[in-house]
Amino acid sequence: MLFLFVDGLGLGGALEDLFPLLLELHPHPLDATLGVEGLPQSGTGQTALLTGKNAARLLGHHQGPFPGPRLRPLLKESLYAWAREEGLAVLHANAYRPEYLRRAMEGRRLLLSAFAQAALLSGLPLLPLGHPLALPPGFWEDPYGVGAKAAALTRRFDLVVLEYWALDLFAHRQPETLPQRFQELSLFLRGFLEEGGELLLTSDHGNAEEPWHPRHTLNPVPLVYTGEAPPPPLDLTGVFSWLQAILISKFYKSDRNT
Repeated sequence: MLFLFVDGLGLGGALEDLFPLLLELHPHPLDATLGVEGLPQSGTGQTALLTGKNAARLLGHHQGPFPGPRLRPLLKESLYAWAREEGLAVLHANAYRPEYLRRAMEGRRLLLSAFAQAALLSGLPLLPLGHPLALPPGFWEDPYGVGAKAAALTRRFDLVVLEYWALDLFAHRQPETLPQRFQELSLFLRGFLEEGGELLLTSDHGNAEEPWHPRHTLNPVPLVYTGEAPPPPLDLTGVFSWLQAILISKFYKSDRNT
């Protein structure tokens, strides 16, 4: 399975024109507000996705983009840690530039996303650009080919996780270029799906679906899964236990068939 996390993707706005492929996949809406006043943010939203805990309510506010020390105990008990304890082969597939990691990890603050922090806390490496198992997190010269490579990785690992953060970045800084980013993402997904990959896609908050402003939104975020699944959750905090149930079911059946 590929868990494709797409930062800053809400339902609504101009999504029908910008990303019609997503709508063809019949996304289920998830509430991203976590019952806390204000605009949802990446640090608390991603932590909620990965742990099932309402990180924004714990802090009393939405926090982004990098989870601070109060959220790290939650991230120690993340999807990555649980899956590895269950004996699943897990890959955090994002490729990182070494100079980026030095800046992110050697300063006074840890400037890593919840996904990267959770991967490290579970004992997974952050792979460098050029590593044979690593996928660049966007700006692909051949997005269709990268999607096909991601599908191949899912045949080697039980769970492959990839953060695609380009939508959120460009929605904040260069919203006029969002059509290119949505086209890139669509080609990646076509390459993945046409190779027979099993896809889980979701997000942490809305943003890029309303390209006429640079702010996050209160829109629900999509949840797409192309395999068999129990009834979907209502909000970000329900994704963790829902995905646990899918993985347990998949690998229980696999064990019975071997």
